[in-house]
Amino acid sequence: MNEGSRRLIGENELAACGCNLSETVLVALSGGADSTALLLSLHRLYQEGKIRGLFAAHLNHGIRGEAAARDQRWCMALCDRLSIPFATETVDVPAHAKANGQSLEQAARALRYDFLERARLSFGASVIATAHHRDDQAETVLINLIRGSGTSGLGGMKPRNGHIIRPMLHVSKQEILAFLSEAGETHCEDETNAENAAVRNRIRNQLMPMLETFNPSIAQSLAKTAELLAQDEAYLSRLADEAEEAMIAGDGFNRKALAQQPIPIASRIVRKRLLALIGRVGEADIRRVLDLAAARTGTVIELSDGRSAWTDAQLLYMGRYPDVSEYEVPFVIGGETVTPRGTLVCEFTDSWHIPKDGSEAFLDWNKLPKDLSVRSRREGDRFFPLGAPGERKLSDVLTDKKIAKEKRDLPLLCADSEVYYACGLTISEHAKVTPETREILHIICNRGTRD
Repeated sequence: MNEGSRRLIGENELAACGCNLSETVLVALSGGADSTALLLSLHRLYQEGKIRGLFAAHLNHGIRGEAAARDQRWCMALCDRLSIPFATETVDVPAHAKANGQSLEQAARALRYDFLERARLSFGASVIATAHHRDDQAETVLINLIRGSGTSGLGGMKPRNGHIIRPMLHVSKQEILAFLSEAGETHCEDETNAENAAVRNRIRNQLMPMLETFNPSIAQSLAKTAELLAQDEAYLSRLADEAEEAMIAGDGFNRKALAQQPIPIASRIVRKRLLALIGRVGEADIRRVLDLAAARTGTVIELSDGRSAWTDAQLLYMGRYPDVSEYEVPFVIGGETVTPRGTLVCEFTDSWHIPKDGSEAFLDWNKLPKDLSVRSRREGDRFFPLGAPGERKLSDVLTDKKIAKEKRDLPLLCADSEVYYACGLTISEHAKVTPETREILHIICNRGTRD
């Protein structure tokens, strides 16, 4: 390599990616012009002591036959010449795509990043450097614009995302080719780049040339737009994080506080949580969750991948909605009744006091039917809560008491559809202790924990 050739990246570009002198870098090397220029630029920085270690990795996607094998050999030879430790694998992208219902592009990306991460760990590298450049950034902005995106998507690719760094986002394709020419270096050509089956290729080969007739510097303009929008997104995301921190309560959000947030802030709070839960998110799901913040207590909506969002009187939750197990066991007099949701300990007593809370109950034994069982709730259950004006559906009582749906699997002391004690809540007016009571049944309910 001609050491007098121009530089593509330096310490400033690495610093913009959050890198320092202690970094060890793995280059994702395809053999094309972009990744070859990246490897050569980082090799110079390595020789100058600007990074501590340099490695390279190449994945043969099993799509292009001998042409792909040729690129694989070329990358190996380049790394051998530069004394750069090198890793390579061959995979069958078409088979993986068919087995997983993916496009070739999706499958190739998934397998490539899986391989790169394994190679990074094997070498002990700090980061993986990819050769995305300014023209790629412009294409990404257009792809997201066409699909419909907010500032997150229109902000394009970030200089750093986890272990992935992109130090050439400011460099044009023209500058890359000039760099290689001055260095006297060759590179591989992927003939599939000229094909227009993939969306990105059509944008690169058809849309970008057309846009250049309106603005010859369109790639630079789009990249600048992405940079400005990324700054806006970073600021709004920071405000959203601060607002989220203030409204978190246990496993949920204060839904009144969420509903009062400006839409740009509230939507980012919800998007962040859904991305963490599901790994992807659409605007429709974000809107549905935001609407849920003002919905009635107990409302549940289904999301993707078996997740749900639901409300109680004060909070909004997102996650796996707790299942209600159906069970029924005979009530054990003078002993323990064990259920999946708690244990009832029962004994007769001569004394009575005001229960400390809903986990303790005193009932008039002679007012109870003899075929009692402890079970989960069912459709049609009736309950006359102590002190209430009359009997109602159990579901209506739980709603009025603002008991969240995920907490409604109370063990119930029942006979047929009549509830005499809802553990954790109260007893039935039909079984209350009075001065005339001769036999008092004392129950302590120890609620079980969820699996």
